[in-house]
Amino acid sequence: MFDDRTQEQIKKEMLAEIDPSTGLSSMAGSFADSVAGPTARQICQVYQALPAVLSMLFVDETSGGYLDLVARDYHNLTRRAGTRASCPITLAGKAGTVIPAGTVFLTPSGLRFTLREKAVLGQSGTAVGELDAAEVGAAYNVGEGTITAMWVNLPGLESWENQAAIGGTDEESDQQMYDRIDEARKRPATSGNGWDYRRWALSVEGVGETKVVELPHGPGTVGLTVVDSNYAPASEEMVTAVLEAVKASKPIGATPSVTAAQSLEITVAATVTCSGVSQDEVSTELKSRMAEYLISLVRNKFGRIYYSPEEDLPYPLLYNRVLAMLLTIDGVENFSTLTVNGGTEDLSIPADHVPVLGEVTVT
Repeated sequence: MFDDRTQEQIKKEMLAEIDPSTGLSSMAGSFADSVAGPTARQICQVYQALPAVLSMLFVDETSGGYLDLVARDYHNLTRRAGTRASCPITLAGKAGTVIPAGTVFLTPSGLRFTLREKAVLGQSGTAVGELDAAEVGAAYNVGEGTITAMWVNLPGLESWENQAAIGGTDEESDQQMYDRIDEARKRPATSGNGWDYRRWALSVEGVGETKVVELPHGPGTVGLTVVDSNYAPASEEMVTAVLEAVKASKPIGATPSVTAAQSLEITVAATVTCSGVSQDEVSTELKSRMAEYLISLVRNKFGRIYYSPEEDLPYPLLYNRVLAMLLTIDGVENFSTLTVNGGTEDLSIPADHVPVLGEVTVT
């Protein structure tokens, strides 16, 4: 924006302003030249700093730390921390073996999980424990049977198998933080209105979206449906945390209820003619586009206030939108079949459900 405000250009303009009739020389090495050089350098540094001022005053998703300052000082918002995943694990081995709390288990990629409480193998030689991820993040939502090693092997423990881990979410991104700031500007939350309830819910760690329905069960009631920042159904712990946050701030007389959205698995199967790309490349790109599309559906559905349950209607997943995504992948020339959940029509998603991407098959 201020690329032309260099030290040389500023000095040139300063010297050009000197009136020769005053007898003051602007030649190189003169008194005026010696004074103008350092002055131009200081002025140039001011111009170089001005873009940072713009980032402070007019924040966007690229403003970095200034996002947090503006969110806190002007909108009373703080960045949501991530949450840790957890999963049950079945332990097997010699009866009576004690597995201490804090025992570390690993995935092949090195993700660490720790045993929440001490487990003792019973007479059958088995016990069930609970693992917690060592760090926050969606990467820890690993699948069933994917925790395959231990940090230190324990005598008497012969095998184990984990169930799928859930509940792991990433720290709120700059884009998500900016979206909340932008919403606070455009949709003021005040006096216990629907946007207030949405803001209270979105302040909870790990929450990604919240749908607010006013008067779902009669006067004074407010219903909230929650998904996590992975746009998957919220965990029980997250639902409880949202309810507590809402109850701590709600107006007297209001009766809030909080539920987790239910999931509707979306499967896609396609047969295509390709040129210059592999089947795996098409499949990977279609999965990526489908994931973005499903997130946009959830955000559009959940990002408004419904002033009565009659307004909260099912929302469609458009078959032709999926077809367009498939045919616009580089290298895809044509298709012979495309099904979404086994059909070739628009899919109606119930109001309290969120679409979750399942298997995507391309042949």
